[in-house]
Amino acid sequence: GAVAVMSAFALAVPGPPSGQVDRERAATSLVEAERAFSKASEDRGTREAFLAFLSGDAVVFRPSPVAGRPIYEKMAADEPSVLTWEPEIAEVASSGELGYTSGPYSVRPKRDAAPASFGHYVSVWQREPDGAWKVLLDIGVRHDGPAGAPDRVASPAGSSLPPLSPEALRDEEHAFGLRAGAFENALVDKGARKALAEFATEDVRVYRSGNFPAVGLSAAKSLIPAKEGKVSRAGRNPESRRTSYKVGLAWSGDLAWSYGTVESVGGRGAHEGTAYLRIWRRVPPGAWKICLDVVLPVPPPAGS
Repeated sequence: GAVAVMSAFALAVPGPPSGQVDRERAATSLVEAERAFSKASEDRGTREAFLAFLSGDAVVFRPSPVAGRPIYEKMAADEPSVLTWEPEIAEVASSGELGYTSGPYSVRPKRDAAPASFGHYVSVWQREPDGAWKVLLDIGVRHDGPAGAPDRVASPAGSSLPPLSPEALRDEEHAFGLRAGAFENALVDKGARKALAEFATEDVRVYRSGNFPAVGLSAAKSLIPAKEGKVSRAGRNPESRRTSYKVGLAWSGDLAWSYGTVESVGGRGAHEGTAYLRIWRRVPPGAWKICLDVVLPVPPPAGS
């Protein structure tokens, strides 16, 4: 089937950070920002917290990616439910301006009630020119039951790289685009299980609706349905697949994100849609690899 792809590159800050970045300190500050975000939600409500911590061009998944701030601007100020969460993993690029966090969340229908729904979130953060962390991308999956409070925040060890020059970053953007495209081709040809086995890190975290996250390739294989992502080209009416995505890289060229939507149309006109977020890590001289993968089902268009 035909695959149509639209892509755009984005950088977290107007220019590369100056001076040496203390990666451990940057990760600590990101965890502090995440916890302050959750506390604001607890104390002041979901609407006010998200409007304080979302970046101006933030994207949230509902379940397709949409502009984030208008979602919360329209939310009632007296919304009674209380959303809280806790990070269990945080990773920051060597350049210190891009990172992500993930962990369990819970929702109480009102302040004095017990939690009624649970899940895991993933947030991609960017550091603003004034040094404040803001959420750029926010997505989550629901699952049954609480995950329990993390006893520590994991922080994957990566390489320590200086920011790239604008010219070198453009070269790395090109390399990353080719790698992301190769993954999409593998996904179509082999399905998500085999594609991730080839393109993911050993410690990959995989999120699917209704399930706790799978950590590691073996757990991911058990979680992912056998035919997920694979496109059937057999028969008189082969399946077609349309993909739209955006990507962004850290200035150090060792952490990146990609998100988008996929619409598959079967031979009999059946629609199947998904939205996804992937976080990629590069440890030179190795290739880009997926360290986090989230896929959400998207309902078919009305009337399909």
